[in-house]
Amino acid sequence: MQTPHKHHNLRQLSLTLFASLALSLPAWGNNQSLPKAGQYNANNKLFERTLVITESGQFSLEVSGKSAGTSSRSGSGEGKLKAVGEGWLFNEGNCQMHLTPAKDGLLMQVDGCAGNWGDVMFNGLYQYGGASAASKPAASNKPALNPKLAKTFNCQNLEFNNAGIPVWLAQMANLQLNQVFGTELKVTPGYTFQGLPVQSAILFESEIPFLAMLVDADKTALTAAVKKAKQQKNAGVARLRKNGELSTEGFAGKGPEALYISCAER
Repeated sequence: MQTPHKHHNLRQLSLTLFASLALSLPAWGNNQSLPKAGQYNANNKLFERTLVITESGQFSLEVSGKSAGTSSRSGSGEGKLKAVGEGWLFNEGNCQMHLTPAKDGLLMQVDGCAGNWGDVMFNGLYQYGGASAASKPAASNKPALNPKLAKTFNCQNLEFNNAGIPVWLAQMANLQLNQVFGTELKVTPGYTFQGLPVQSAILFESEIPFLAMLVDADKTALTAAVKKAKQQKNAGVARLRKNGELSTEGFAGKGPEALYISCAER
């Protein structure tokens, strides 16, 4: 009479062990679900690279150079992941990002995204949590960049309504919304126009609103950057202007021959 009871106990123990094992697997072990939410890092000697994934599968990707040769290079992207095969995929036009599960993180492969996200190296192993950043305490002091504002400074996806560029600039400068119009704002380090550092910006209200950007580069580099901006996806109208060219106030302390970039909607 004891045998069925023993079999029942053994079966129950097996089920319990199996359930415990399943619970101990990482969140990315099931490719039907989304990757484990949180921050992933793939920092190296040249770049700081951070991937943030939310519970809903939204992601934001930030890459910025940290050496003398790469300090002016940065890139960023965002979107939503979907499960596919043994991993997860983001696909928009020619831009594609594929994530596959790896030990302690995710392996990233990005193709065709240079025009939208920036021409930097995104590919690599992104480890979950802050482990790869722990040895770089200075990185924690670096201000976070808004991916949408980063696109704005690249003259992409321009949103001049009060829920767009004005709000993002106000958050960056820690100002009230009504204080950002027509005022020269110091831009947080890390924002670039086609890889060139943006120093300050002015948001102008007019019949056709535009964003003026003082960029740290010479005329040759600025001309090439404007040409590049015109070729990217969802591009606005980028122009190279002189500081005294328009009737509006320009950048303080800069002469009439100083050059700046203006971005407006098409």
